[in-house]
Amino acid sequence: MKTRLLWIAILAVGSTALYFGLTQPHVSTIPKEVRDPLADLRPAAPPPLELPALEIPPLPVISLPPLPAPTARRDPSPARPEVPVQNNATIDFSTGYPHVRAHGKDQDALDAALREIADVEKRTGFEAKKQ
Repeated sequence: MKTRLLWIAILAVGSTALYFGLTQPHVSTIPKEVRDPLADLRPAAPPPLELPALEIPPLPVISLPPLPAPTARRDPSPARPEVPVQNNATIDFSTGYPHVRAHGKDQDALDAALREIADVEKRTGFEAKKQ
């Protein structure tokens, strides 16, 4: 195992030295007789590309159709329905319009809800925080 690690370290150092020796010869200590023939191995620069002339055709003119003139509404907008306040009555909006109902069942439900609220208020209390 130790010999494998040693060989990996030697190969890493050697490949790093070779890489920097070839890519940056001014820093390298490779003799000039060896370095000059290696310079011939680099590929020649590609010739410059001639780009074709860019021609943009003129855009066609699009005319929009004429818009019709706005017309006045003949039907008046519906007003908000007003419902007078009535004691002991329920307003039902389930159909979308206000419908006033005054049944005995509604009054019983209202009384039961008020009794429940009163009972809860008796049991609930908040203590003031002392500062």
